[in-house]
Amino acid sequence: MPQLKAMTTMSVLSSGRKHWLNIAVIALLTAFFITFALSNLALVDIALLGVKSQSVPLYVPVFIAFLLGFSGGMLSLSFSRRKHKQEISQLREENDLLHQEVENLRNIPLQDDV
Repeated sequence: MPQLKAMTTMSVLSSGRKHWLNIAVIALLTAFFITFALSNLALVDIALLGVKSQSVPLYVPVFIAFLLGFSGGMLSLSFSRRKHKQEISQLREENDLLHQEVENLRNIPLQDDV
């Protein structure tokens, strides 16, 4: 029982450290993006397929490109994750069937033909 309490305490401490690490990473990324935006206030024109936009600060198209890339990556990850979850469920079913077969084989009485 003391081992279980120690393991639970360790997992709580570990999750607490991860929480603070996530906050630190978000704070660093936010500081980076704010610094980048404030350093790139030059106005640029964006043209795509003959359509021109109004002049916008340089950081706007950079952030849009980042968000599009991030969204595409998350979409790709979700498809991959769904595929892996289906594979895991199939393997679990196969594992259950194999365990059942092993139990059935263990319960068969041995016969001596000698």
